[in-house]
Amino acid sequence: MLILGDLNAYSMEDPITTLTEAGFEQLNEDYSYVYDGFWGSLDHALASDSLSGQVTGTTTWHINADEASALDYNIDYTNDAQDAALYAPDAFRSSDHDPVIVGLNLDSGTDIA
Repeated sequence: MLILGDLNAYSMEDPITTLTEAGFEQLNEDYSYVYDGFWGSLDHALASDSLSGQVTGTTTWHINADEASALDYNIDYTNDAQDAALYAPDAFRSSDHDPVIVGLNLDSGTDIA
C-alpha cells in the first residue's frame, strides 16, 4: 500500500507517527511547503512493508512552494492585467505545495493482500 499526498501534518505529528508506528515507512524527507519564511513537509509518501522494497526512489518536485507569492496560484487578489502577465499554463505554482514523486519497480510476483 502507498499513502501519498498532502496529509496536512508534519513528520513528528500524530497522523504521521501513527502511520510509521503501524509499520509504514516514510519515503521522503524533503520539504514541500513554505509559509512565512518557514519550510517543512506536509506532503508525504509512505509505503507498507510489502511495497517499500519495490520503491526505486522519491523526490519532491519543487514547482510551487519556492515560487514568489506574487506568482501565487490563487488569483483572488489580482487583477486581469496581472493574471495575463503572470499566468502560464504549466505546472509551476499550480498549488502552494510541492508534489512528491515516487518511483516504483513493481514485482508482479508479489502477493498483494
